[in-house]
Amino acid sequence: TAEIIFLVRPDFVIFDEVRRARDFEIFADVRLAGVGLLGVTHANSALEAIQRLIGKVELGLVSQVLDTILHVEAGKIQQVLELRMTVKAPTGMQEELARPVIEVVEFPSGKITHEMFAFGSEIAVVPVDGTNRGNSPMKSLAKTALIQKIREWVGVESQIQFSSDSSANIYVPSNMISTLVGRGGDNIRQLQDDLGGIALSVKSLEEMPEGMENPRNPYWYDQQDKRSKSGRAWEHQSRGSKGRGKRGRKGRR
Repeated sequence: TAEIIFLVRPDFVIFDEVRRARDFEIFADVRLAGVGLLGVTHANSALEAIQRLIGKVELGLVSQVLDTILHVEAGKIQQVLELRMTVKAPTGMQEELARPVIEVVEFPSGKITHEMFAFGSEIAVVPVDGTNRGNSPMKSLAKTALIQKIREWVGVESQIQFSSDSSANIYVPSNMISTLVGRGGDNIRQLQDDLGGIALSVKSLEEMPEGMENPRNPYWYDQQDKRSKSGRAWEHQSRGSKGRGKRGRKGRR
């Protein structure tokens, strides 16, 4: 499709049914080639239409490939969004952590509704106006990322409490504190870098303030991993018993 469009060199193209990953790649190629392009995709909202493009196109190219989004429902335009690329600290992060950020701007009010940026290995889409009752979207995102990282690294569940916008306490079983901190604090420093410079303090579950719930199962494990290990143990045991049987028969001769 893209090759034919480039050979014909039209002034404007209407690309219907943009659904598959290859469709989004063609859409991006044609758009970056300077061809006027209107793409049609199905989504529940204008923001979800943008999210369908994430992962199929590099984050730095999203605002160049897609600059205006029209959400049409029941034959009427319900919402118009624009994308703008800028370099700044995402809302809720410290100023020295500036990075490329895509702002989702509502037209015609000019209000910034969401921010898109790289957060560790993930692409975060965070509402800007969501600072409700002390738990901002940035904190929720950081809390989820922290719990998942700790679970992957040391195999335990944890509780996170933010003491300020730039610092948090991690509560884990007391016998896992040194493992989580790492030699010379290497693990904690890496966690802080992944989370955009949030200062982290590791404490035991016994030090948790009242009102916070203990994890139901502090020592987390992967069920699939447990099955595979038990399967290998059974296989090793069965092989050992076979070997003993053969040696026993040989000895009786």
